[in-house]
Amino acid sequence: MKRIYHILLINHGKQLEDLYSGHSEELAYKRFNRMLEDNKKVVFPMRWNNHEHVMKECEYELVMIKKKDESDSDTTKLKNNYGEYINYESSSDNWIIYDRANYDIEETFWVYGYNPRMQRKDFNWIFKEFVEKDAKDKYKFKSIVMFKNKILFDCNGHLEMVICKNVSDSTRMYNLIEEMAKKKKFKYIAFMGDVTHSKYKMDWANRIKELTHWNNKKVLRSSTRP
Repeated sequence: MKRIYHILLINHGKQLEDLYSGHSEELAYKRFNRMLEDNKKVVFPMRWNNHEHVMKECEYELVMIKKKDESDSDTTKLKNNYGEYINYESSSDNWIIYDRANYDIEETFWVYGYNPRMQRKDFNWIFKEFVEKDAKDKYKFKSIVMFKNKILFDCNGHLEMVICKNVSDSTRMYNLIEEMAKKKKFKYIAFMGDVTHSKYKMDWANRIKELTHWNNKKVLRSSTRP
């Protein structure tokens, strides 16, 4: 039986993965809608890609395509991000775009001390290990700060560091950590904000140097792109 429906993961207009194929419109839509429902579980969606040597905003989409037959038009009217109907056209002569939706990918982070490629951690891991663990122990008071694209967790002089792709991501992470910690009513955490331009800037820069043995240029980077 011919598989005339496919669900693709797309970014910047390029196919990344074929997630589903089948012959039934009904089954294809069930899978499409289930994927979108599951996608709501993403906690910290990826917003930036290191793309062709530059930092570029993500454009992830879930796209359903259908094998074209004689009755199908080359274009399909679908809603864009603003709720407006616009024409979508496939780059293939054999397929039409049947439906599409924005899609989120869970971001992962370089936690210092772990391999930056093979041992990346997601937001939930970071929150559990660096914030939630011992959060009710008054003898393990934590300070959390943002320094450029880095989030620093200080517990009684022991420093942990998460390196984000850029300042936009570190701001999002800091704000989400603070929001979740307040909801859980953690008492023994001090949120000290962005210290990048504060009078304590060099104190924190020196602590990063002590932890990593990086040079000044690397410590003061604002993104994972040099």
